[in-house]
Amino acid sequence: MKMKCLIVDDDTLACKSLMRFCQQIPYLVVVGIATDGQQAQQWLEKEEIDLLFLDIEMPKLSGIELLEHLPTLPLVIFTTAKKDYAYEAFEYKAVDYLKKPITWPRFLEAVGKAQQQLLHATPRSSEEVYIKEDGRFLRLNYDDILYFENVGDYVRIKTTKGSHIIYSTLKNIYKKLDQTRFYRVHRTYIVNMSKIEDIEDNSLVIGNKVIPISRANKPSLMARIHLL
Repeated sequence: MKMKCLIVDDDTLACKSLMRFCQQIPYLVVVGIATDGQQAQQWLEKEEIDLLFLDIEMPKLSGIELLEHLPTLPLVIFTTAKKDYAYEAFEYKAVDYLKKPITWPRFLEAVGKAQQQLLHATPRSSEEVYIKEDGRFLRLNYDDILYFENVGDYVRIKTTKGSHIIYSTLKNIYKKLDQTRFYRVHRTYIVNMSKIEDIEDNSLVIGNKVIPISRANKPSLMARIHLL
Protein backbone atom coordinates (compact mmCIF):
# COMPACT_ATOMS: atom_id res chain seq x y z
CA MET A 1 0.00 0.00 0.00
CA LYS A 2 1.43 3.35 -1.07
CA MET A 3 1.48 6.16 1.51
CA LYS A 4 1.21 9.74 0.23
CA CYS A 5 3.39 12.02 2.36
CA LEU A 6 3.91 15.74 2.83
CA ILE A 7 7.10 17.12 4.41
CA VAL A 8 6.62 20.35 6.37
CA ASP A 9 9.79 22.01 7.68
CA ASP A 10 11.42 25.44 7.35
CA ASP A 11 14.88 23.86 7.57
CA THR A 12 16.14 23.15 4.03
CA LEU A 13 18.69 20.58 5.17
CA ALA A 14 16.08 18.73 7.24
CA CYS A 15 13.74 18.62 4.21
CA LYS A 16 16.50 17.20 2.01
CA SER A 17 17.36 14.59 4.62
CA LEU A 18 13.73 13.48 4.99
CA MET A 19 13.28 13.37 1.22
CA ARG A 20 16.40 11.21 0.87
CA PHE A 21 15.11 8.82 3.53
CA CYS A 22 11.64 8.65 1.94
CA GLN A 23 13.07 7.87 -1.49
CA GLN A 24 14.67 4.72 -0.07
CA ILE A 25 11.31 3.29 1.02
CA PRO A 26 9.18 1.99 -1.88
CA TYR A 27 5.79 2.54 -0.25
CA LEU A 28 6.39 6.23 0.57
CA VAL A 29 5.38 8.78 -2.08
CA VAL A 30 6.28 12.40 -1.26
CA VAL A 31 3.69 14.65 -2.91
CA GLY A 32 5.33 17.90 -1.82
CA ILE A 33 7.47 19.91 0.56
CA ALA A 34 6.15 22.96 2.47
CA THR A 35 8.47 25.37 4.24
CA ASP A 36 5.89 26.84 6.61
CA GLY A 37 2.49 26.02 8.09
CA GLN A 38 0.49 28.24 5.75
CA GLN A 39 2.00 26.63 2.67
CA ALA A 40 1.25 23.21 4.14
CA GLN A 41 -2.35 24.23 4.79
CA GLN A 42 -2.73 25.18 1.12
CA TRP A 43 -1.35 21.78 0.10
CA LEU A 44 -3.73 19.93 2.39
CA GLU A 45 -6.74 21.86 1.08
CA LYS A 46 -6.19 20.54 -2.43
CA GLU A 47 -4.79 17.06 -1.80
CA GLU A 48 -5.54 14.35 0.72
CA ILE A 49 -2.46 12.70 2.19
CA ASP A 50 -1.78 9.73 4.46
CA LEU A 51 1.27 10.89 6.40
CA LEU A 52 2.59 14.27 7.52
CA PHE A 53 6.24 14.78 8.52
CA LEU A 54 5.78 17.90 10.61
CA ASP A 55 8.21 20.34 12.21
CA ILE A 56 6.73 22.37 15.08
CA GLU A 57 8.51 25.70 15.31
CA MET A 58 7.98 27.39 11.94
CA PRO A 59 7.18 30.92 10.71
CA LYS A 60 3.62 32.13 9.92
CA LEU A 61 1.90 29.02 11.30
CA SER A 62 3.48 26.53 13.69
CA GLY A 63 3.03 22.80 13.31
CA ILE A 64 0.60 22.70 16.23
CA GLU A 65 -1.40 25.63 14.84
CA LEU A 66 -1.57 23.87 11.48
CA LEU A 67 -3.11 20.77 13.08
CA GLU A 68 -5.64 22.97 14.88
CA HIS A 69 -6.79 24.33 11.51
CA LEU A 70 -7.30 20.92 9.89
CA PRO A 71 -10.83 19.47 9.97
CA THR A 72 -9.43 15.93 9.72
CA LEU A 73 -5.97 14.72 10.65
CA PRO A 74 -3.66 12.49 8.62
CA LEU A 75 -1.08 10.34 10.38
CA VAL A 76 1.54 12.66 11.88
CA ILE A 77 5.23 12.14 12.62
CA PHE A 78 6.66 15.16 14.44
CA THR A 79 10.21 16.13 13.45
CA THR A 80 11.73 18.69 15.78
CA ALA A 81 15.00 19.79 17.35
CA LYS A 82 13.42 20.07 20.81
CA LYS A 83 11.89 17.70 23.34
CA ASP A 84 9.43 20.29 24.68
CA TYR A 85 6.44 19.19 22.63
CA ALA A 86 5.98 15.59 23.71
CA TYR A 87 2.64 16.40 25.36
CA GLU A 88 1.28 17.98 22.17
CA ALA A 89 2.41 14.92 20.22
CA PHE A 90 0.51 12.72 22.64
CA GLU A 91 -2.57 14.97 22.46
CA TYR A 92 -2.69 14.74 18.66
CA LYS A 93 -2.05 10.99 18.75
CA ALA A 94 1.14 11.35 16.71
CA VAL A 95 2.58 8.18 15.24
CA ASP A 96 6.06 9.12 16.51
CA TYR A 97 8.21 12.02 17.71
CA LEU A 98 11.58 12.24 15.99
CA LYS A 99 14.26 14.52 17.43
CA LYS A 100 16.71 16.09 14.98
CA PRO A 101 19.15 15.09 13.69
CA ILE A 102 17.01 12.15 12.62
CA THR A 103 18.82 8.84 12.23
CA TRP A 104 17.94 6.22 9.63
CA PRO A 105 17.01 3.52 12.23
CA ARG A 106 14.59 5.89 14.02
CA PHE A 107 13.10 7.01 10.71
CA LEU A 108 12.52 3.38 9.69
CA GLU A 109 10.88 2.65 13.03
CA ALA A 110 8.56 5.66 12.74
CA VAL A 111 7.38 4.99 9.18
CA GLY A 112 6.94 1.32 10.06
CA LYS A 113 4.50 2.36 12.79
CA ALA A 114 2.68 4.62 10.34
CA GLN A 115 2.36 1.82 7.80
CA GLN A 116 0.91 -0.53 10.42
CA GLN A 117 -1.61 2.09 11.57
CA LEU A 118 -2.74 2.69 7.99
CA LEU A 119 -3.04 -1.02 7.23
CA HIS A 120 -5.05 -1.71 10.37
CA ALA A 121 -7.12 1.46 10.35
CA THR A 122 -10.75 0.93 11.30
CA PRO A 123 -12.94 1.56 8.26
CA ARG A 124 -14.97 4.75 8.52
CA SER A 125 -18.42 4.22 9.89
CA SER A 126 -21.18 4.71 7.36
CA GLU A 127 -23.38 6.20 10.06
CA GLU A 128 -21.32 9.04 11.49
CA VAL A 129 -18.60 11.60 10.92
CA TYR A 130 -16.40 13.61 13.29
CA ILE A 131 -15.63 17.33 13.03
CA LYS A 132 -13.18 19.45 14.98
CA GLU A 133 -14.81 22.31 16.85
CA ASP A 134 -13.36 24.43 19.68
CA GLY A 135 -10.42 22.09 20.16
CA ARG A 136 -12.52 18.93 20.51
CA PHE A 137 -13.76 16.24 18.14
CA LEU A 138 -17.53 16.21 17.86
CA ARG A 139 -19.50 13.28 16.44
CA LEU A 140 -22.34 13.97 14.02
CA ASN A 141 -24.70 11.16 13.09
CA TYR A 142 -25.57 11.04 9.40
CA ASP A 143 -29.27 11.00 10.25
CA ASP A 144 -28.90 14.37 12.00
CA ILE A 145 -27.17 16.12 9.08
CA LEU A 146 -29.41 18.10 6.73
CA TYR A 147 -26.91 19.71 4.37
CA PHE A 148 -23.44 21.23 3.95
CA GLU A 149 -23.16 24.80 2.65
CA ASN A 150 -20.07 26.58 1.34
CA VAL A 151 -19.52 29.96 3.04
CA GLY A 152 -16.29 31.45 1.72
CA ASP A 153 -13.30 29.61 3.18
CA TYR A 154 -15.56 27.68 5.54
CA VAL A 155 -18.36 25.13 5.41
CA ARG A 156 -21.57 25.33 7.42
CA ILE A 157 -23.00 21.99 8.51
CA LYS A 158 -26.71 22.30 9.16
CA THR A 159 -28.18 19.61 11.41
CA THR A 160 -31.50 18.88 13.04
CA LYS A 161 -30.08 20.33 16.27
CA GLY A 162 -28.31 23.45 14.98
CA SER A 163 -25.29 24.26 12.84
CA HIS A 164 -21.50 24.06 12.89
CA ILE A 165 -18.81 25.97 11.01
CA ILE A 166 -15.56 24.25 10.03
CA TYR A 167 -12.56 25.32 7.99
CA SER A 168 -12.65 23.11 4.91
CA THR A 169 -13.96 22.84 1.35
CA LEU A 170 -16.99 21.02 -0.01
CA LYS A 171 -14.68 19.06 -2.32
CA ASN A 172 -12.69 17.62 0.59
CA ILE A 173 -15.79 16.91 2.64
CA TYR A 174 -17.64 15.17 -0.20
CA LYS A 175 -14.74 12.75 -0.74
CA LYS A 176 -15.07 11.58 2.87
CA LEU A 177 -18.84 11.15 2.99
CA ASP A 178 -20.95 8.11 2.15
CA GLN A 179 -21.92 9.17 -1.37
CA THR A 180 -24.84 6.78 -1.44
CA ARG A 181 -26.44 9.00 1.21
CA PHE A 182 -25.12 12.45 0.33
CA TYR A 183 -25.03 14.23 -3.02
CA ARG A 184 -23.46 17.48 -4.17
CA VAL A 185 -26.38 19.15 -5.93
CA HIS A 186 -24.66 22.48 -6.48
CA ARG A 187 -21.16 23.95 -6.16
CA THR A 188 -22.21 25.43 -2.81
CA TYR A 189 -24.34 22.59 -1.36
CA ILE A 190 -24.14 18.92 -0.40
CA VAL A 191 -27.45 17.47 0.77
CA ASN A 192 -28.54 14.45 2.76
CA MET A 193 -30.71 12.61 0.24
CA SER A 194 -33.01 11.25 2.95
CA LYS A 195 -33.87 14.79 4.11
CA ILE A 196 -35.18 16.11 0.77
CA GLU A 197 -38.87 17.03 1.07
CA ASP A 198 -39.58 18.52 -2.33
CA ILE A 199 -37.93 18.91 -5.74
CA GLU A 200 -39.16 21.48 -8.23
CA ASP A 201 -37.44 22.76 -11.38
CA ASN A 202 -33.89 23.68 -10.30
CA SER A 203 -34.32 23.68 -6.53
CA LEU A 204 -35.15 21.38 -3.64
CA VAL A 205 -36.44 21.89 -0.12
CA ILE A 206 -35.03 20.59 3.16
CA GLY A 207 -36.92 21.91 6.17
CA ASN A 208 -37.52 25.57 5.45
CA LYS A 209 -34.40 25.87 3.27
CA VAL A 210 -34.64 26.18 -0.52
CA ILE A 211 -31.45 24.80 -2.07
CA PRO A 212 -30.45 25.33 -5.72
CA ILE A 213 -29.71 22.40 -8.04
CA SER A 214 -27.23 22.96 -10.84
CA ARG A 215 -28.35 21.95 -14.32
CA ALA A 216 -25.38 19.62 -14.65
CA ASN A 217 -26.27 17.74 -11.44
CA LYS A 218 -30.06 17.58 -11.89
CA PRO A 219 -30.09 14.37 -14.03
CA SER A 220 -27.88 12.47 -11.56
CA LEU A 221 -30.01 13.66 -8.65
CA MET A 222 -33.23 12.48 -10.33
CA ALA A 223 -31.63 9.12 -11.07
CA ARG A 224 -30.98 8.66 -7.34
CA ILE A 225 -34.56 9.12 -6.18
CA HIS A 226 -37.17 6.33 -6.13
CA LEU A 227 -39.90 7.55 -8.43
CA LEU A 228 -43.19 5.62 -8.53
